[in-house]
Amino acid sequence: MLVAQAHSFSQKARLAVTLAWVAGYVNVVGFVVCGRAVSHVSGTVATFGKDVTDGDWALLGSSAWIVWWFLVGAFGAGMAMHVARARRWKSIYVLPIAIEAAALVALGFVIALSDAPQIEGGRTIAGPSLLVATGIACFAMGLQNATITRISGGVVRTTHVTGVLTDLGLELFALVPRRGPTRTVASQPVGGLSVGERAGLLASILASFAIGAGLGGWALTKTVDFVVVPPVLFLAWIIFVDASQPIADLLPIPPAEDADPGLWPPNLAVYRLRCASTRRGAAHRLPNMQTWFEELDPSVDVAVIDLGDASDLESAGAEELCIVADRMHRGGKALVVAGVDELRHPTLRAAGLKRVMPVDCIAPDLDSALKPASERAWRLAVRSASRPTPGH
Repeated sequence: MLVAQAHSFSQKARLAVTLAWVAGYVNVVGFVVCGRAVSHVSGTVATFGKDVTDGDWALLGSSAWIVWWFLVGAFGAGMAMHVARARRWKSIYVLPIAIEAAALVALGFVIALSDAPQIEGGRTIAGPSLLVATGIACFAMGLQNATITRISGGVVRTTHVTGVLTDLGLELFALVPRRGPTRTVASQPVGGLSVGERAGLLASILASFAIGAGLGGWALTKTVDFVVVPPVLFLAWIIFVDASQPIADLLPIPPAEDADPGLWPPNLAVYRLRCASTRRGAAHRLPNMQTWFEELDPSVDVAVIDLGDASDLESAGAEELCIVADRMHRGGKALVVAGVDELRHPTLRAAGLKRVMPVDCIAPDLDSALKPASERAWRLAVRSASRPTPGH
C-alpha cells in the first residue's frame, strides 16, 4: 500500500482512491464542527484580504491558524519521513500515516469532550475547543497531503480538488479529437502516464473526495462523539497491512575468495533477496528500490539481483523493479535479474520486465546470470576506459 515511490498508474490510482476519501470525510467534519474548511488552504488564504479590509481581526487570526497548522502538518510529514529514512526503516511512510491516525483520534476526543449543544446532527464548538479541534484537523490534512505528494512524485494530492478539477479540464481537452497537430504539450506523457491515465487518475481523486464528504455528512447525522472512527480504523488497517507483510532484504553478495576474476569484475555488484520464512510460497514485498538505486555505488555498471528465494513479488514491488531496470539501462548501465522463469515471478513478467530488459539480462538462476553479467560489465568497463577525459 505505502510503496516507496508511486511511479505507475495503478500505484497512483490506488493512493488516490484509498486516501482522498479520508480528506473529504475530515473536511466535512471540520466544516460542520469547526465551521471552517480544514483542508482547502487556497480559499482560506483568499479571505485574508477581505478580513483585513473589514477589520475582522478575529476571523483573520482564525484563517492564519488554519494555514499555520496545515503547514506544520506538512513539515511534520517531512520530518517523520526523514527520521524513518535516517533510521533505515523499510516502510518510511508508515510513521506519518500513524501520526495522522493519532491526530484524528485526538480530534475525536476534543469533539466528544466538548459540551457545545448538538445542532441538526452536528456540533458547532467554540472557544479553546474550537482552536484545538481546527488545529488538529488542519495538521492531519497537511500531513496526509505532504506524505502522498512525496510518494506520488507530486502527481497525487488528496486534500483539495481545485487543482484536480483544473488539471482534469486540461486532460479532457487533450482527449478531444481536433484538426491540426494532435500532440500538444498537454497531450505528452507526464510522469509515465498517458493522457487517458492522467484523466482517470484525476477523476478518481475527485470521486473519492466526494464520496468521503458524503460519508462524513451521513456519519454526522448518526453520531458526533464517534464520528472520526471510520477514517481512524481505515488508517489503522493500512498500517496493519503494511506492518504485517514483511519486506524482504536485499543483501549484497561478496565475491568468494577463490572466485574467478573474469566472472567478478570490479564494476559488478551482486545482491540476493532474502525472504522471511513466513512468506515462502506467497508474494513478497521488495524493499525501497528507489533508495537502493540511488545508493548504488556509482562505479557499479552492472548489478545482479537474485530473486531465487521468492516465488513471486507483489505488484507494487514488481513495477518498482521494472522501473529501476529501465532507468539503469537507459542510463548506460545494466540490471540482471536471476531466479525468473516460466513458473516463478508471473507478476514480474506481467509488469513488463521483458519490455525494459534485454533477453540475456533475465536468467533462471544465479549461476547462469553471472557469466553474461560479467561479460557485459567488462564491455562497459572497456568502453568507459576508452572515453577521453574532459579537457583532452
